[in-house]
Amino acid sequence: MAPHLLFLAAAALLPPAAAHHGHNATPPPPHAKGGSSVLTTALISAAVLLVLLLVYLCVAIAVRRFRRRDPAAGPSSSAARAAAFLRRHGLHQHHPSFTYEQLRAATAGFDPSRKLGDGGFGTVFLAYLPPNGRPAAVKRLHVPPSPSPSFPSASAIITKSFCNEVLILSALRHPHLVRLHGFCADPRALLLVYDFVPNGTLSYHLHRRCGVTAAAPPPPPLPWRTRIAMAVQIASALEYLHFGVKPPVVHRDVTSWNIFVEADMRARLGDFGLSRLLAPPEACATASGRELICCTAPQGTPGYLDPDYHRSFQLTEKSDVYSFGVVVLELVTGLRPVDVCRERRDATLADWVVAKIQVGELREVVDQPVLGEAPGVMASVEAVAELAFRCVAPDKDDRPDSREALVELRRIQGMLPEVSAPN
Repeated sequence: MAPHLLFLAAAALLPPAAAHHGHNATPPPPHAKGGSSVLTTALISAAVLLVLLLVYLCVAIAVRRFRRRDPAAGPSSSAARAAAFLRRHGLHQHHPSFTYEQLRAATAGFDPSRKLGDGGFGTVFLAYLPPNGRPAAVKRLHVPPSPSPSFPSASAIITKSFCNEVLILSALRHPHLVRLHGFCADPRALLLVYDFVPNGTLSYHLHRRCGVTAAAPPPPPLPWRTRIAMAVQIASALEYLHFGVKPPVVHRDVTSWNIFVEADMRARLGDFGLSRLLAPPEACATASGRELICCTAPQGTPGYLDPDYHRSFQLTEKSDVYSFGVVVLELVTGLRPVDVCRERRDATLADWVVAKIQVGELREVVDQPVLGEAPGVMASVEAVAELAFRCVAPDKDDRPDSREALVELRRIQGMLPEVSAPN
């Protein structure tokens, strides 16, 4: 529109003869009758057009600034994008779509005393769902306002995580995966409703951290038999994700923080916000036939991130195997995956324990409560550590897949002596 206005303004400044006959036209006499009035009319027309052009530019700038300040650029647009995604994939029909008011009431207004934990993408609250007050875990995702329509915002990342969890978890059914029960895409919040797993995380049990309240006593040490059982359960969940569903799913964030513990000490893997489907066009088959590779920027938790994936940007199921290997090392040692209090070269648990295994000093890093158990336990501890050693191999081709890891863990579990029944 603006170029047209400028053209008209320029044309209006030309005398009528020049406008019609070009440069060869004979110029009018200097004192021709009516020449002054024509020039005045042309100047007025040009002034009006310039004023209209300035008004147009001012309105355009005002509209752009309004859009940047508009709340729809933040949580509202996130909710709209999420709702459109759910409708496009037909996901709004698979799970109950709770209202914001229902989940706000179920969490007592997102009462801080109901908080179960914080994650990178949101805060989890204990909820009692209508109509019968069934307990559930409600994750409220943090959706900040978008800083600029032209720049990828944190709200877009959070929205993608929300849609990702709904898309992937809607298709999964496994006893050792946390189940999604519903969701809410509202301008005020993006909310996900899961199983309530009452006994905290594996990290809480292994590292004896404080619970929800500072006064909560630390949990008792996990027996070795329970640790192996948890390793088997998580391996079975990964084997299901990698081999039991089509297309395969890579979790991308297998950590002890994302493994939840039931009241009977069974483990369940959750938090699928970073997960990826290995499906075309995102993935391509390799020469080996079955293995799929997804080229994407590395994401995950420090200490658990596959170095091969970090180096090559090629995501495969073996990236989950590496993270699982770190979790198994946590089960063996009771130590955190990263500890800056250790020497720099030993700050990462995988590097430290691998070095100990290579020089035959595994006992120095085994968790003390495990060392204090029956003498027959140590053979299975060494076998599990050897499996973890293979899982955290720097080159993905040197790692077992999740199916092989599960078979080996079940074999090791069978090595444990039978528990005698109480009299």
